[in-house]
Amino acid sequence: MGKVCVVFIENSNYTSFPSINGPEKDVALMKSALASYEVEKVVHKKNLTKKQMQAFFATELKQIVVDNQIQSILIWYAGHGKYINNHGYWIPVDAVRDNESTYFSTNTLKTALKAYSKAIVHTLMVTDACESGPSFYQSMRDAPAIKDCGSNAADLKSSQIFSSSGYELAVENSQFTQTFAKALSGSNASCIPIEKIVTEVTKHVIMKNKQRPKFGVINDFDDQDGTFFFIKKTQ
Repeated sequence: MGKVCVVFIENSNYTSFPSINGPEKDVALMKSALASYEVEKVVHKKNLTKKQMQAFFATELKQIVVDNQIQSILIWYAGHGKYINNHGYWIPVDAVRDNESTYFSTNTLKTALKAYSKAIVHTLMVTDACESGPSFYQSMRDAPAIKDCGSNAADLKSSQIFSSSGYELAVENSQFTQTFAKALSGSNASCIPIEKIVTEVTKHVIMKNKQRPKFGVINDFDDQDGTFFFIKKTQ
């Protein structure tokens, strides 16, 4: 997997939208679960405005990738989301209700990431957001085939996204994040492909909340049927 960077965007304290407690708890849970896995750098951003979100993805994250020679990146967003007229948005903390121009477009996010995507072999986007919608990805119709850790899937480029609730409303107490973290912290395997986690999380979330998480490939990003592997630290 090369050097791995994990980015957490935690938006909780909103000015116009209802503030939420879930993202803070969920990010802390994921940080703990990932502590035993190979991660070169963790970046944690809290309560970003639209301007700050634009600057982070366009400039700051690009510099982090270059300076640390990052080859695999996991971006985790926890906060409000919107899906309007076939278009997905992450909601900045300064966003104004019913004013679409104040939201952070996933197309803007994609444009920023594409500027330095050639340096990245594996991109995994995880969104645990209310009304996040399919955003900018092609959803898989069937259950994903679980890649073998002994295969060459780590050598092939991958651009994947896993979204908690699709069109439905996500809940404050996120079964999605809890099951994701448990799949990592409860495993004795030295390597876990994202498809295995997707299968476990999807089954559990459907059973508990009747929501259906979405997993697929990011539109217009290079994907050669590789995948994101979580690799345990060696003792």
